Amino acid sequence: MPSPFLSRLLAAAAPGRLDPKWALFSANSFIAAMLAIYFAFRLGLERPYWAMLTVYLTAQPFAGAVRSRAVYRFVGTLLGACAALALVPILVDQPALLSVAVTAWAGLCLYISLQDRTPRSYAFLLAGYTATTIAFSSVNVPAMVFVTALSRVEEILLGIGCATLVHTLLFPRDVTTPVLKSLCAALSDAFARTTDVLCARVDKAPNTGRWKLAADITQIEILSTHLRYDTAASKPDLRAIGAVQDQLALVLPMLLSVEDGLAALGERRSAELNHLLSELADWTRAPERSPATSDELIRKCTSFEATCCNDRSEWDRLIEAGTAARLATLIEALAAARNLSRALHSGAHPAIWSQAGLRDRHVRRRLHSDPGLAVLSVVALSVAVLGCCTVWITTAWPEGGVATQIAAIAAALYSSLDDPAPTLISYALWTLACLPIAAIYLFVIFPAITGFPMLVFSLAPTFLVIGYLQANPRHFIKALALGLGLISALDLQNKFSADFALFINSNAAAMIGLLTVFIAIRLLRSLSASGAAQRLLRHGWSDLARLAAARRPMSRARWTSIMLDRFGLVIPRLAGATTDIAVEARPWLQIGLDLLALRQAAVHEDARSDPGLQQLLPMLSQAFRWLARGNAKLKPDVARALLAAIDNALCDTRKDTTACQQRTLALIGLRRTMFPDAHALSSKAMP
Repeated sequence: MPSPFLSRLLAAAAPGRLDPKWALFSANSFIAAMLAIYFAFRLGLERPYWAMLTVYLTAQPFAGAVRSRAVYRFVGTLLGACAALALVPILVDQPALLSVAVTAWAGLCLYISLQDRTPRSYAFLLAGYTATTIAFSSVNVPAMVFVTALSRVEEILLGIGCATLVHTLLFPRDVTTPVLKSLCAALSDAFARTTDVLCARVDKAPNTGRWKLAADITQIEILSTHLRYDTAASKPDLRAIGAVQDQLALVLPMLLSVEDGLAALGERRSAELNHLLSELADWTRAPERSPATSDELIRKCTSFEATCCNDRSEWDRLIEAGTAARLATLIEALAAARNLSRALHSGAHPAIWSQAGLRDRHVRRRLHSDPGLAVLSVVALSVAVLGCCTVWITTAWPEGGVATQIAAIAAALYSSLDDPAPTLISYALWTLACLPIAAIYLFVIFPAITGFPMLVFSLAPTFLVIGYLQANPRHFIKALALGLGLISALDLQNKFSADFALFINSNAAAMIGLLTVFIAIRLLRSLSASGAAQRLLRHGWSDLARLAAARRPMSRARWTSIMLDRFGLVIPRLAGATTDIAVEARPWLQIGLDLLALRQAAVHEDARSDPGLQQLLPMLSQAFRWLARGNAKLKPDVARALLAAIDNALCDTRKDTTACQQRTLALIGLRRTMFPDAHALSSKAMP
């Protein structure tokens, strides 16, 4: 075992640093694993170790997560077994066709799973590689494929049942508490960031810390998918949690717009605006002790234009008016999120949620997906699996099926990473490190064991340590590789038999399968952090291009959900870069909301009679498509033409309706975001 990890293992296991939650998780996992292997022995299942393997694959820190994962794992296993039963009998005489068909099924399931980044994707992931496991282990005895599929389902169902039972009954940790704590933390962070912007303290905040809210909202979304399976006596309503997320999702883009407006005004801000900012900061700093209520502050923001001085330039007046409008939306979102959060924590009846701010129907949040990257993942899996199949078929390699199964499993499990290759190498090394431990068990310890209690006592020290490390997010991959590799190498059966040649050959085949996947992914699928960030940036510009060309306005909540998720994904990938995260990614949020406002205003006005808007939107769509190709900036002539088109649209705008005022503020926002260094529009040209 490599010495760096061994030293960390000993440090983590030191008595003074023992984490009770991790120790309890490890104990629960081991108890569930021993129950599963015991019942598998008693029932005479074909591969008892699969039940034990399933326990450690299903184990999660929270009981609700274990139960949801158990459901998804069972559904995926059942789908994979049905696919194998459909393909093997009709294609067993055509090994090449069977290999292609099973690989195609695994690739299809992998593609579908990569389009959903919530835990639900686990079902399709399992459906893909379960079919390869059953099909490729049945080619030598195709008449037994139904028995093999049934045994695999029974073994996995037994492991799922034991894991769910133990983690539910023995000191379960509910998901409700961390979800509510995460909501409180996100709300507190939103208020703190707002106070920083209002008090001009944004430059003092850590670069990545300023954008943590975007990642927090996505994390809450993923964690809340386990709530319907939670063990808590009183579970929060998913609709109310989604409503809090919707309100928090508006905070970051509004903050960016307010920050931009204040930066544009600089020292030219009016005394009235400074006074308003001071009042708002007092409220965001301590809402309970503020003399003004949120409703009063919102009214002051919406009526701010009427109190502006008359000796200001029209451009500054419009920027201040736009900033005040954004502040009204910001305070309204913060107040609604705060009221909803308090109602959730107090266990309020759903009937009062409308009073707390739940007025609109919650729009199901969309998370970012990358179909192109998913296709590359499918190609890498296909190349690895079909490559192993080719060698297996042409050389009649006895252990070729093992290599093929491992290749399919490894390619599927780590396909969601930017660059799975380093993780695969780490997984292979720690799988290799478990082989000496497995050899000691098989050829030294197990021959002296005479009963199940002795088996439990012999396995306890190793698997309790592995389970403890699996609970630690820092060591999860290494511990999982050690645990799964050790369980597979031990191959526990009702009747003990240790064949050294089989032990070497099967584990060598597994290592060859991992190496094949590593090569395929390294050649076809690997992305650096900066490369992944650039893909995310291009996706953001592509969505803006589609939004500008769309005929109907999109839901604001739907837009902010996917863009905030993408923003949260960009942050850690650009954290080590020299460029500012805000400069790279923040235009998505501001431009998108301004485009939505333009589209919404066009619904109330006759857009066809507005030549300025008719000229501007296609130009915006073309400009965003240009940026989506990876170009850092627009061509000078295109930039000048686009700026002129925005100015023309501004000059054509009349201020006689609310829709036109909304349109004006959106155009000003677009101009400020896309051309921050452009000269101010002259008062003579303003409407």
